[in-house]
Amino acid sequence: MLAMIGRTSWVPRLLVVLGVLAAGIVVFESLSAETVATGAGLLICGLLSLAVLAMPAVRTSMVAGVAVVSIVFTLLVQALPNGLDNTFGAVELVALAWLSARSVIELRPRRSVLVVPLLFVAVVALPTRCFTLGRPMLDDMVMVLGFGMPLVILLGMYLRLHDQRRIDAGELAKQAQRLAYARDLHDFVAHHVTAIVAQTQAVRFTSMAGQRPSTEALDEMLAGIEKAGSQALASMRGMIVVLRNDEPAPARATLGETIAEPAGQFAGPPVTTHLDGDLATTRLALHVLDAAHHVVQESLTNVLRHAGGATAVEVRARTLPGERMEIAVTDDGVSTSDTSGGGFGLVGLGERVEAAGGTLSAGPVDGGWRVTAVLPLTPALPS
Repeated sequence: MLAMIGRTSWVPRLLVVLGVLAAGIVVFESLSAETVATGAGLLICGLLSLAVLAMPAVRTSMVAGVAVVSIVFTLLVQALPNGLDNTFGAVELVALAWLSARSVIELRPRRSVLVVPLLFVAVVALPTRCFTLGRPMLDDMVMVLGFGMPLVILLGMYLRLHDQRRIDAGELAKQAQRLAYARDLHDFVAHHVTAIVAQTQAVRFTSMAGQRPSTEALDEMLAGIEKAGSQALASMRGMIVVLRNDEPAPARATLGETIAEPAGQFAGPPVTTHLDGDLATTRLALHVLDAAHHVVQESLTNVLRHAGGATAVEVRARTLPGERMEIAVTDDGVSTSDTSGGGFGLVGLGERVEAAGGTLSAGPVDGGWRVTAVLPLTPALPS
């Protein structure tokens, strides 16, 4: 809470003005005392409480010291024949009450339990310094302060809880951001790096088989590797720009563009796309389009990694009853490993699809492998 207040530019200036005004009132109170000793005591107690209150962070020893000094001065004033007649330290009272709230907010519970009772006694005992206060009025003031201090302490507890909730929310937001960055690193980079690895392996396989590739074939393979590397760099730059500028990535307009982008950049077998009805031009919510894009991209990446001997890939999108759609990516290769586990690709993809309100499934089909996602047809918000 104090950190949030400190971000406002005019608040420090206002606090400085209030501090100077409060110090002036303390000086005026000390000059109005009957004796030099009581005036000096008022001045020391008032300025000391203001000084500790102005500290950036409260310290247990300093707060306890201020409370003890205030209590000792109160006892001394009561023992003097001519004590205080017209004031008991109004600024000191406000400062000690404020210190009570700050102690609850900033100190650890074990330490605040030590100093808050001292501050409570110091504040409640302040009216007893003034000998001109009659018995009924003095009792009323002590009672008001005795009921008011618990309210101040409760206010400090509420603000402490509010700060803790804000910190916890910030930590949860950071954790969610880390997970999003991890998914983006996998989705944006691993796709292109996998293409580089696959094409490099193809060159090595051709060379090791004793078949010397022609100049045109070798140039085509190297061009594919170069293209995949350039795309990986572009994805990294795009992600860095988003992280630095805190701006969202460019949004895709339609489902057709969302599917066509990873399919057109695929460095493996030929990809055919089929979109039923008006799905190609359908404008959906950004989170749905984002999930659909990653379904296609991750599925194509898995084709390069695990689908040995794949010669064709089909991406199909169709509408389902209940305002939902199905996106299926099917290849005709033989799975070279268990793609249902052991990696973070399908796990992160499943989390992303579930976050968009859909479901994800993956498994073998006749002569290949299929990844299927069912997503809601949530329309885009009007611009």
